[in-house]
Amino acid sequence: MQPFFILKSLTMSEYKIVFSDVDGTLLNKNRELSSETIYQIRRITEFGIPFVMVSARMPLGMLHLYREIPLDAPAICYNGALILSSIEKGTSKENIISSETIDHAVAASIYEICNQFDLHFSLFSNNLWMVSKNDEWRLREENNTRVKATLCNNFETKVAELKNDNNPIHKIMIMGDSMIIDGLYNRLVKDYSNAINVYRSKETYIELTPANVNKAIGCEKLLKSMEISPTNAIAFGDNFNDIEMLELVGLGVAMDNSPDEVKTKAKRVTLSNIENGVAKTIGEIFK
Repeated sequence: MQPFFILKSLTMSEYKIVFSDVDGTLLNKNRELSSETIYQIRRITEFGIPFVMVSARMPLGMLHLYREIPLDAPAICYNGALILSSIEKGTSKENIISSETIDHAVAASIYEICNQFDLHFSLFSNNLWMVSKNDEWRLREENNTRVKATLCNNFETKVAELKNDNNPIHKIMIMGDSMIIDGLYNRLVKDYSNAINVYRSKETYIELTPANVNKAIGCEKLLKSMEISPTNAIAFGDNFNDIEMLELVGLGVAMDNSPDEVKTKAKRVTLSNIENGVAKTIGEIFK
């Protein structure tokens, strides 16, 4: 049962939209939305302030969060590689504001490298998530995102099919032993940095997105479509891939659990994600 809230009117604010990273920012340690966070998001959206999640996740990996609030709003997925005008309308052509792809030949080449080292390889296209094997990495991500992956026994054929059908590759995720991941990360940066963004989200994870993509660019595209200036936006984040977004907007807010380098790039630091820092700051700004 959803908690009951009494919504109070907002005072005028210079800020017209709120962006937020998801993991480590919006969600608590159990990867859940707290009742306080839900209350504050409901409060501002009831009075016309859009709340937009910005994440490396696929659309389906955020859909249950939007529905829990409940909220039908834009979503910036895959660190900006896919922007949807409505999370509920999915990846239908008319709902896509922007879609950028990793070159299919590059994806096939990287898969071959990963296969040599017996690493877990995940490929994402719109709302399709394909994995190279059924292993603990797949189970961990399924638990984290509440999305079921599809086992793919032949990635070479699948990548060719995606290209022939004009379907994009929005993200690749590689998981495995930290020492092997370390060497692979350096190799990918050296050989593929012109074609992809290479981001090491954890010691055992590498995430790849198109080279012309980051969260700030995604926010800019959405803001342009909504005719809102970046100076009238707020953004919350906790990690290195949030820095450009925090610098773009009028008020960039870092979580207390952020690395120091992220905090120095923000205009403000709030409480940690487990202390409901996003909710606290929204409550302070939109009174």
